[in-house]
Amino acid sequence: MDTTRRFRVLGLLLALALVAGACGGNGDTDPTDTDADVGTDDADAAPSGDDLTITLARFFGDCDESTQGVTDVSEATDECEVIQILTNAFNAEDNGIFVDRLGGAVWDQYYTQLSTTFASGNPPNVAVMHSHRLPDFADRNLLRPIDDDLEAAGVDFSDYTEPAQAGAIFEGEVYAAPFDIHGSLWHVNVDLFEQAGLVDADGSPVMPTSVDELLEQASAVQEATDALYFSQDWFEFAVGARLFLGLVAQQGGDIVDADGNATVDTPEGQEALRLLNELATSASDPTQGYTDSQAAFLAGDVAVLHNGTWVVDQYTREADFTYAALQVPVLYDQPGFWGDSHLWVLPAESNEDDAAREASLEFVSFLYDNIGAWARGTGHLANRTSVLTGGELDDAPQRANYADAADTAVFVPAVVGWAGAWDALADELNATWVSDKDPAAALADAEARMNEELGTVAP
Repeated sequence: MDTTRRFRVLGLLLALALVAGACGGNGDTDPTDTDADVGTDDADAAPSGDDLTITLARFFGDCDESTQGVTDVSEATDECEVIQILTNAFNAEDNGIFVDRLGGAVWDQYYTQLSTTFASGNPPNVAVMHSHRLPDFADRNLLRPIDDDLEAAGVDFSDYTEPAQAGAIFEGEVYAAPFDIHGSLWHVNVDLFEQAGLVDADGSPVMPTSVDELLEQASAVQEATDALYFSQDWFEFAVGARLFLGLVAQQGGDIVDADGNATVDTPEGQEALRLLNELATSASDPTQGYTDSQAAFLAGDVAVLHNGTWVVDQYTREADFTYAALQVPVLYDQPGFWGDSHLWVLPAESNEDDAAREASLEFVSFLYDNIGAWARGTGHLANRTSVLTGGELDDAPQRANYADAADTAVFVPAVVGWAGAWDALADELNATWVSDKDPAAALADAEARMNEELGTVAP
């Protein structure tokens, strides 16, 4: 244990000697964030009688059997295993703290069930949260502002990249410790690009630099091979809306203005949706959802799959063709792609006790120290500048291809009601390529529905 952490732990143990009792609760969207029903999981090791137990709410999956007793994070192969092994390693330290993980939910039920713990008066001490969900919880005063707490715990907030910092702030206050940036990538079958003459002298795939080049590439691949050029989940998990956001941003546009009004029915939005529909009809199969599009890519039937950072290691293992994970190409004026962040937050009610709060911060500080391990094991972007530039990820598969994206991710707006607004946008966009809804009507309806969710017009 380093000196800084040793002193923090000694300070915590002193606080524990003065404060009796333990405090804690009882036991978006990413389609890989699956988990079991709510309940208390069997721990690898029980806390000692002297340990202060804090509770952790998270998703990322269930992997108790594969990680039982494992404390070496290099043995992890996915999100679930990385976070569980890190928790095991923290619990194995002689620090007087035991983290008891609460059961979670399938990813699209997690926030409903997390809200239930607040309503019951038993929130966890530490919880994972997507940055786009932070405003809804912070606005209800359910989360503890932790700017000063993080500094005292040895977390250097200034070391986070700018997108990561922005995703942890609501109304000028820091409410979270960011853990990563995850976002859109272009997953490429290099062999198909080579067959179409779309590789450079080094054999690397050539990315399009304009809409015209993109469509020319699509024609070249489909003329030279039996494969589609492009695929994505067209209707299940708002993946089309993610690409729409990025394409709007590349044109210098926003999907919500400075006053909190939805702004998708704009020239930038119209162009982004036009391109999405052209891809759907001329270079893709809009009947494919998440599983089908992924299977088609791994079967070698698609040249480019638009999916996220979380599948990079899976595709590296499973693809039987030359695979490259690349940044979303800049087709308009500037870089832009959908991004989000997993954050660690401290519910206010469960951290009123000084000892519980210090223990929660000790765990958050441990996770901050292990952001590199999380990025290495998951494919997500490290969101600390020192990790990105320190060589820790130099030999991790594919990471050099997209590490720079940590500074160019475009997060969804940090506004209350965004979850419902995002669902409304995705519904309307999907309707244009799934059921032939008129794009102009879809954008107009999307903007109206989004503003209802954002509370900017009377419902």
